[in-house]
Amino acid sequence: MKVVFIIPRYVSFWEPLSVAYISSYIKHNYSGKLDVKFFHDNFDNYVEMVKVASEANIVGISCTTTTYKRAVEIAETIKLVSNPRIVLGGWHPTTMHAAKAIHGIDHVFDQVVVGEGEGAFLSVLNGKKDHIVFGEKLNFYDLYWPDREIIKESRHLDYCEHNWNERIASFSSRRGCSHSCTMCGEYAMSHNLVRIRNNTDLLDEIDVVNKQYNITKLKFLDPTFAYPKEATIDFCKEKIKRKNQLPWECMGHGAYLDEEVLKLMKIANCYQVNIGCESGDPNILKEIKKGITIKKIKEVFKIGHDVGLDMRAFFMVGFVNETQESFEMTKQLVRDIKPNVVGCTILTPFPGSLYYDNNKYKDLDWSGCNEYSNDFWETENFTNTELKMMQKEFNREFKDILVEHQRNQNE
Repeated sequence: MKVVFIIPRYVSFWEPLSVAYISSYIKHNYSGKLDVKFFHDNFDNYVEMVKVASEANIVGISCTTTTYKRAVEIAETIKLVSNPRIVLGGWHPTTMHAAKAIHGIDHVFDQVVVGEGEGAFLSVLNGKKDHIVFGEKLNFYDLYWPDREIIKESRHLDYCEHNWNERIASFSSRRGCSHSCTMCGEYAMSHNLVRIRNNTDLLDEIDVVNKQYNITKLKFLDPTFAYPKEATIDFCKEKIKRKNQLPWECMGHGAYLDEEVLKLMKIANCYQVNIGCESGDPNILKEIKKGITIKKIKEVFKIGHDVGLDMRAFFMVGFVNETQESFEMTKQLVRDIKPNVVGCTILTPFPGSLYYDNNKYKDLDWSGCNEYSNDFWETENFTNTELKMMQKEFNREFKDILVEHQRNQNE
């Protein structure tokens, strides 16, 4: 069985652990012989990618909403050459299903995976022919370490080293999210079960990856690494016990961070915590079901600074009931918490979020969006142009601490 995995091109990217997990899972569980290859559209020659994919039995393309158009283009090109079974997976089809808009997926794809891909892709290899294949939520003890060789981990590390003088590898320690923020694609997903990885297994993988690839930093891809508190404490204690000195960063929901956790994270050589603050208006935080107060945000950033952590803050403009006063409150909150790094995005109504409207957006070309901006979202109070002006105003005031990607765009 010849299998080819493809990641479509995008302006920013990280190593695709999702594909690495699927590759590892099928290699351990498929009873026949497998020939697995991988192509990343940002790195690999397009002609060679299409040629090899056209000779495969099954092609798996993983995409987000913003890379969906490119995924369609790749699939159409492959189909001009040959007729392998092309399976679409990733964040986009899963959120489209959550938004009850899965019928909008292009029929160039023979099958569509909704949910986690490991078990679903294995069932396709075993002959499942349903057009929509549902993936079950697996626990980490059902999984195997991600196949970093297939996704060419060294290439990603070399890219990081070339651009940032660091060899940064990513790891997964949680699946799912404990919150349902309305602007997130997870909002529409029911039973958003959080699964926590065994810390011994996680640190074993970190040790092996470090020895094999000589990494200098690690980052966690989990949306809320700091949840639950007990698991975070256990990880830090075990990392300290092992004398593992690798610096690391993570996403953390402010509701679960306190002095005990942040101090221990610092001792375990965490260097940066990234927190979604979103808005300085408490009414907006309630509106978007953020699950945190302005007071708590201020407390967490003060503690983080006091213990010596770099604190990164994410903000957003374009909430439905946002006003000019709300925006002023957001800027004031940035001044109050003094993040080391800050970024400001414009709300994008991705499938799966509360703001997605299939009648309005079903034919939209999402490829022009990125994690910071789009050309179409507006509210009753602000046009898209006005939202972009607000974002520019924010970026100008906080240019000295602006996240690198936005800083480069602002120059």
